[in-house]
Amino acid sequence: MIIQQIVETVRQVQKGQDRLVLLVGKPGSGKSKLLRELASMRGWEYINCRVFLNDELLEMVPKVRALEAPNLIARFLESLRAEVIVLDDLQVLFAPVLQVDPLKLLQHLGKKFPIVAAWPGEYDQNTLFAAGSGQPKPKEYEATGLTIVQIE
Repeated sequence: MIIQQIVETVRQVQKGQDRLVLLVGKPGSGKSKLLRELASMRGWEYINCRVFLNDELLEMVPKVRALEAPNLIARFLESLRAEVIVLDDLQVLFAPVLQVDPLKLLQHLGKKFPIVAAWPGEYDQNTLFAAGSGQPKPKEYEATGLTIVQIE
């Protein structure tokens, strides 16, 4: 069962330095539903990434925003004092207004907190594709070294 696979994967990554687990599946594959179920069943903290688009962040000059976004988001997540943080609606992080690289941001956060995040796109071999990133074709990211659970 996919839920048990995710729980086991999170247990394993919690022992390491990189505690990011990406749940990858096409739109409509049920990522959000799975994440809400996991959060409810396990007592993990479910966060819709839209909460990161707050006034403090949006009022910053774009160059400052790019530097400060990871710190602001990390402080917010730290305040939750959660065992595991579940991030949904990641496409928000692709918004040009944020001026951040979503994967680098997630990797940065995964060094501080155990995170399970619903990646908005697909995975093939060693490449992540970001769907709906505002580009005519999906943006590609190197996936080597990432912990990925793929769902159909």
